[in-house]
Amino acid sequence: MQITIFGATGSVGNYLIEQALAQGHSVVAVSRRPQQHTSQSTVKWQVVDYDSADSITAALANSDAAIISLGDYDVVAPTENIAAAMKRAQVQRVEILTGFGTSPESRKQLDFGMRAIMTGMKPMLRTKERQDKIIRNAGLDFTIVQPPTLTNEPSTHHYRYGDYRRKTITGNIARADLVEFMITNLTDHRFSRESVYIQN
Repeated sequence: MQITIFGATGSVGNYLIEQALAQGHSVVAVSRRPQQHTSQSTVKWQVVDYDSADSITAALANSDAAIISLGDYDVVAPTENIAAAMKRAQVQRVEILTGFGTSPESRKQLDFGMRAIMTGMKPMLRTKERQDKIIRNAGLDFTIVQPPTLTNEPSTHHYRYGDYRRKTITGNIARADLVEFMITNLTDHRFSRESVYIQN
């Protein structure tokens, strides 16, 4: 599978690249500025203007899936443009990394206490909620991945995901475990048109 990774230079991007390669995929790594890399020679680096549909569409050429990992700020317009470009490029499968409880739909999976906490945090979630809604309404085959706090701990290969009990924003997930789930989920085509919680 060829995977285009948007946000490849972010805090999760390099983990995604390494895990995709480890699982035998080819990678198009997308960044806003030119990158100089001496390792990972099998990775194709692509500079993208997130305001240009043509630029994004070119980065998706010949890919089977995309991952959007753009961080917490300036994500709404780029996500809109990526979704539109995916339809132009006829790439249907997408995973997007947002955050814990970033949509009304996903908050329904939380217990009463955690729903109350997330309701109080709603002003902080507005950007991510808009990003979530864009992907849900884009007509794509999506998975929305919603972790709590990310850490740089080594991979444990043990984590809970899906609609598990006692989901909490005070939890954490190692980036290495997060990306193991994300790449495997793309390969196995699980959680289609769903959001999914994950934590150690």
